[in-house]
Amino acid sequence: MSYFTEADFKNLWKREETAYFTLPLPSDEELAALEQRLGVKLPASYIEFVSASQNGGLLKRNGFPIHNASGNAIRHVKIDYINATGRRPGDESLPTHYAGHKARDMPQLFYDIPNLLEIGGILGAPYYDFFVLNYLECGTSGEPSVAFITRKVRCGKNGEPVDGIEDWRNINETYYWEVTTVAPTFDAFIKELIVMPKLPAFDFAALKAPLKQAAQKSFREIIKAHGHEVIISFGLYVDDEGSMVADAANTKAHLEKLVTEDPSDKDYFAYATNEWRYEGTDFTLDLFEPICNELAMYSAVLGSDGKMKRFRDKLLDLCTEVLAELKAEDFFAKEYNSPVLLSVGASNGDVSTARRKKIRALLA
Repeated sequence: MSYFTEADFKNLWKREETAYFTLPLPSDEELAALEQRLGVKLPASYIEFVSASQNGGLLKRNGFPIHNASGNAIRHVKIDYINATGRRPGDESLPTHYAGHKARDMPQLFYDIPNLLEIGGILGAPYYDFFVLNYLECGTSGEPSVAFITRKVRCGKNGEPVDGIEDWRNINETYYWEVTTVAPTFDAFIKELIVMPKLPAFDFAALKAPLKQAAQKSFREIIKAHGHEVIISFGLYVDDEGSMVADAANTKAHLEKLVTEDPSDKDYFAYATNEWRYEGTDFTLDLFEPICNELAMYSAVLGSDGKMKRFRDKLLDLCTEVLAELKAEDFFAKEYNSPVLLSVGASNGDVSTARRKKIRALLA
């Protein structure tokens, strides 16, 4: 059985000047020895790939679409190379057991995971994003899926490993590894690789007017529905990828409840939109939805976490500009008879201290 056709390899590889990432095609004996060293059965499609196409190398089709539950691409992850099978002079045998970078901040426990085999990654990155053959669920003799692994900041969301318990995904009290299955088999993964799209600069200026209109309508509707609860805060928040923006509001009673439970975090609860009583209300979906669709389409092809974070931060700046402008126009004072604290945040709370201070100063 053949898993690939010539079409699957079209425009797949980039020409290398030094061929550092490419090794000679492995023999059957070398592949058998590799399986013995790794302690796993390699997928038949992987063996065909490194034996018939090219044994590792830089990729021209260097992007992989990550889909949501509905099958829509929500982002594209960059993958610069496929690991070769064999041994480079002065280098360790490939592929390797990996769950992270062999750096001083990564103890061996967090990268030597026997049932994760690194097959590709990103050049010039801190090495916190990579693709693996994942044997954790199928066992060492099963058919592994392909997973994308990236380092994440703990935010207390569902799905995070619990800090302090034995779990390879735990790095330390700040970081953990997030694992996303991207393809059921290795051949499916190769066939879905694309050339990373090149993007023009995003037009944030054009987004300002519709976002301002959405914020105005949202505040009016929240006051109409919940004003009797004493609204004390209103804000906008975005997600990690900068693929959406939504409204948030907090009540006096909810803040008092949170502070009673944890008085030391009073300041955090006051400004953290992800802790507020109302997040992502349905009142203004007609205005927020087209904004989110535009953001999601652009964010999906950014490729790296670094680019995505810079995009998200510009979106945070735009949200801050919109709320500051509304405040300068006395919009909130005219619509509601009580003072309202304004805030802009991220759905997971992951905003740098410097940016949080800047947002607070502009909205004070």
